[in-house]
Amino acid sequence: MQNRNLSKKCPTGIKELDNILEGGFERGSVVLIAGHPGAGKSTFAAQFIYRGAVDYREPGVYISFSENKKEFYEHMKAFNFNFSSLEKINMFKYIPLISIADEKMVCDIISNIYSAIEEIRAKRLVIDSITSILGTFSIKEARAFLHTNVLLGLKPYNVTSLLIADLPWGKEIIGYGFEEFLADTIIVLKLDEKRGLTRRVLEIRKNRGAPTPRVSYDFVITKEGIKLYVPLEASLSGGFTKERATTGVPELDKMLGGGVLRGSVVLISGPSGTGKTLISLSFAIEGAKRGEKVIYISFEEPRDQIKTVIENMKVDYSEIKDNLHIYALSPRLFTPAALYSFYEELIKKHSPSRVIIDGASALSRHYEEEEYLKLIRNISLLSKLHRITLLITALSNIILLEEIGVSSIADVLIALWFDTQGDKIRKKITVLKQRGSWVKT
Repeated sequence: MQNRNLSKKCPTGIKELDNILEGGFERGSVVLIAGHPGAGKSTFAAQFIYRGAVDYREPGVYISFSENKKEFYEHMKAFNFNFSSLEKINMFKYIPLISIADEKMVCDIISNIYSAIEEIRAKRLVIDSITSILGTFSIKEARAFLHTNVLLGLKPYNVTSLLIADLPWGKEIIGYGFEEFLADTIIVLKLDEKRGLTRRVLEIRKNRGAPTPRVSYDFVITKEGIKLYVPLEASLSGGFTKERATTGVPELDKMLGGGVLRGSVVLISGPSGTGKTLISLSFAIEGAKRGEKVIYISFEEPRDQIKTVIENMKVDYSEIKDNLHIYALSPRLFTPAALYSFYEELIKKHSPSRVIIDGASALSRHYEEEEYLKLIRNISLLSKLHRITLLITALSNIILLEEIGVSSIADVLIALWFDTQGDKIRKKITVLKQRGSWVKT
């Protein structure tokens, strides 16, 4: 367990969000988490409580109007959140509540919340959901109740409180509307459909005391909880080394001065049939034969077909299969955030020194240009951070790639094309750029 001096900030449990909020929520503040059904509100809240207890030794209380304790504990196992163990050491208390019948019952609930906070000396609180409580009152009574019993009533305990609220489809106003004015921080979780893919989006709508731009971030729910998809800073990248990674194509290695610099991003562009896949497979096989861990991701060819091509290259796949890990993926099944998260998991699982992404153009057909560029950029920077030599193939003309900004990400640019002279057609290759080294075209 970590024990840090967090006198002013209360970490959210989501690393990327903590970076955006410069450490987390203001300690003792009231945070409104609103969202569509199924957007991840309860997961957000559970992660806030669990990570607070495990990482910062801050006891937490979770009030739920939707699940009993057994159901909640079972569902949270999907994220490896072991609330049962926290309960045994008095770091967590779960209070399931039945539907609210009248105002007197609401007062009893508030009294129980205060008692639970005192019992385990809680520093974090979740009420899931505040919508269930406020629905018992008229608008005027609900506002007075929220201000007096929740906002002012919780102040003496100095707990950081998450109030969960439902956001109906097609609506932007949360609850009665006044909740937004009373909360210190407002985070909205939405489900957004774009190009046939349902995406989860987190929007920071308000952050009192620390102005934050109202921007949205795609996020995914993984086996570890919520992860935000946030652009990496170029300054964090590891960069390339002086060591060379041979490509498996001797003539190309000569043009590159012995191979590409390890840790660099290589972009190979050319029309269909010019040999992009063969070069990328040669690069993968070369690494695997040398004992390196290699990941090969294809967005256009099935896995069995890739293995067949390898066999046709006179290579026994069984001899390199322990080092060469092939993944055939469909862009239709991944949002950009989900694909980036999947790439992160592959790096953790295999610790590769080489990664090949064959057929990146397929992504551009399913994603908007801006998010396609953002994804390629983030994958490239993450690869550099881990000192991975990344090779990407794309159908696009290299001049077009220059115009839309993809080529600026790459350290090495290789162009393939057909040269027609009379009735003869020849395949040509040119190294247009090699950052940090000389180029022989």
